[in-house]
Amino acid sequence: MNVADLWRANSVHRAAYVDPAVFALEQERIFRRAWLYVAHESEVPQPGDYVLRRLGPDEVLLVRGEDRSLALLHNRCAHRGARIVAQPAGNARQFRCPYHSWTYALDGRLIGMPLPEGYAAKVELGLARVARVDSYRGFVFGSHAAEGPGLAEFLGGLASAFDNMLDRAPAGTVSRFGGELRLEYRGNWKMFMENAVDLVHPNFVHRSSVEAAREQPQALAADGLTQQGAQMFLANGMRAPEWDKVPLHAFPGGHVTMGGFYRSGVIAPERADPVYERYRAQLVERHGAEKAAAVLAVDRFNNLVWPTVSVNSRFAALRVVQPLAADRTVVEVQCFRLEGADAAMHDLTLQFVNLAASPASLVASDDLELFERCQRGLQGAASDWIDVRRGALADRPQPDGSTLGSGTSELAIRHQFATWLQYVTR
Repeated sequence: MNVADLWRANSVHRAAYVDPAVFALEQERIFRRAWLYVAHESEVPQPGDYVLRRLGPDEVLLVRGEDRSLALLHNRCAHRGARIVAQPAGNARQFRCPYHSWTYALDGRLIGMPLPEGYAAKVELGLARVARVDSYRGFVFGSHAAEGPGLAEFLGGLASAFDNMLDRAPAGTVSRFGGELRLEYRGNWKMFMENAVDLVHPNFVHRSSVEAAREQPQALAADGLTQQGAQMFLANGMRAPEWDKVPLHAFPGGHVTMGGFYRSGVIAPERADPVYERYRAQLVERHGAEKAAAVLAVDRFNNLVWPTVSVNSRFAALRVVQPLAADRTVVEVQCFRLEGADAAMHDLTLQFVNLAASPASLVASDDLELFERCQRGLQGAASDWIDVRRGALADRPQPDGSTLGSGTSELAIRHQFATWLQYVTR
């Protein structure tokens, strides 16, 4: 089947999820072209600092140079192809291949090798550089494509997700803190991005945790962590009419935002406890009362930067999807500190990701189980086509080229596949 035939009006062919040939095409035409998130600048603050990451199908090093510029290098020796670095992060004055000791400067230039006289001419090789690297307000992205839209243009309407996170920091900056939580599931990468803004599933898939919270009302008067968990689980139990009022907003480029749905307690957009009042006062001091109110009024839950990033600005958390095979995906969860804010605000972020997105999360484990069930089901040929028409008649095109839809719509899936089709057929 021609890849262009995998999507038709409001339906997608199951091969888009299960066919290894389609996955290989995605690696070449999406993940070697689109801007992909790499790291935050706070992870490489000093010259020589580096982090080891994946950029689509390749392993790369983000390095802070002696001149404080950023370089994105392939983690592969120019001689025989050995991995240069095995540690996930560190600091180095230079990079040396463990195989034949070829040595490279922080910008990837070859600066040393054994037996140079054994070569007929001077060797000019070096570590291959990723075609483009750029930073949006400290969030570093890379692209294997030498040409194409710049990062700001690529982000488009979703740049506001990063803007709002920075605006919520009393000192005006954020930084990575803590380690990473890693989730792995035997399913296609697109399932995670689709599910993140699927607002019909929570009251069904997460029913066990919703019912557990309902059966333990005393949890709402317990310690802060228990309260937060109970409030988060109860929020997933909203009825369909309530979910329908949560707006979905699809932007050009496959990006999608969904509105917030936490309404009470420590997870509410507005709180009246001492910690939050001190925090609000800090933002008023930074922005003034009017802008501080506008910053805090932005109530969005998942902000999807297509193809692989989910940003939660309110809780200063990021989830990064790493496609490894048609039926194997890893999701890394990262936390950010709102610099200048009370430590209790950082605790709220840690508790949020542990309760909602960690390997031990009751919510995340539900989702991963369903991804694997979908993957196994789609491998069978009972029906080739998946229907995603729900809510299509209520999609509302906007003057800026974006589209608004109701919370129970499958607008996000249709929108992401329209962008997917543009990439894989280009």
